[in-house]
Amino acid sequence: MLNRLFAFAAGALCAIALAQFPEFAQQYSQRLGGRLDELRGFVERFDADAARAGLTREQGLAEFAKPGSTFLRDRGADAAFMIRRFEAFDATKTALDTAAPLERLAVFVRTYDREVGRAAFADFRPAVPATIEGAVHAGAGFVIGVALASLIFGVGRRRVGGWLGGGLGGRSRPPAQTGA
Repeated sequence: MLNRLFAFAAGALCAIALAQFPEFAQQYSQRLGGRLDELRGFVERFDADAARAGLTREQGLAEFAKPGSTFLRDRGADAAFMIRRFEAFDATKTALDTAAPLERLAVFVRTYDREVGRAAFADFRPAVPATIEGAVHAGAGFVIGVALASLIFGVGRRRVGGWLGGGLGGRSRPPAQTGA
């Protein structure tokens, strides 16, 4: 009985936790969008500067790599990093925005950026899910929690009688021999 109560509690806790995913994913997406907007400005300015010099983006980055200045080489490496980050964030944001509601969890896990996630979590406030997506995640969380508790604590396991059952519902020792 206590095991079943524990399994129900584990299911309820997992339901509450997983039901928070849609709200957290929304806040994560907003953070990602803000960073994407900031990087977009940098990339657009870089591309415009390169075009004014008659260069493509790649040629502009190559200019930084020419021998002569460690400072310029370092700035070029930073520019290349920011452009790659912009491209990765853009792909992630598009994938999150176009994913079906129940597919979003898989996309989130596959494309998660730790820095963006930490920033989103710092401002995250749990919310009561008021969407079908939240309800489905809560239901899945409940099933996962009950299943894990059942695996760990044997809730619903058939009791095996006699001393062969060990601690699974039977006696843990063979019956005592009576004299005769």
